[in-house]
Amino acid sequence: MENRKKKAWIYTRIDAPEDSHGTLKKQYEQLNTYGEQFQMKIAGSSSDMGEETRLERSGLNLFLEAKDSREIEVLLILDSSRISRDKNLCREFLCRMTKAGLRCVLLWRGFYLSVRSRRMKQEVHRWIIT
Repeated sequence: MENRKKKAWIYTRIDAPEDSHGTLKKQYEQLNTYGEQFQMKIAGSSSDMGEETRLERSGLNLFLEAKDSREIEVLLILDSSRISRDKNLCREFLCRMTKAGLRCVLLWRGFYLSVRSRRMKQEVHRWIIT
């Protein structure tokens, strides 16, 4: 029986308006290495720059548009602040993704979310806060 690789999307983000230190590339490399170690197929990636508190960002929107058409199963992110520093927005986004069946891997936290229970919001909140 052939082991099918899970399709993953890499999302990177920095708060600065420009990437003068190559931070986006470093984030990508870390996440790509993680994906390779766990035998994931990187099906795409996107990134954003600049301090934006809302979730309306071109790179994040690109992922949202591609997740269904490319059958993405895993979202690789360095940490929750890459989604938003607003803990409520981050929690809502992560809950929405897990309810849609995606695993959200937050590399610096060392865990992934794929829970489908009524306690999911409490668990996500606990992981983001700690």
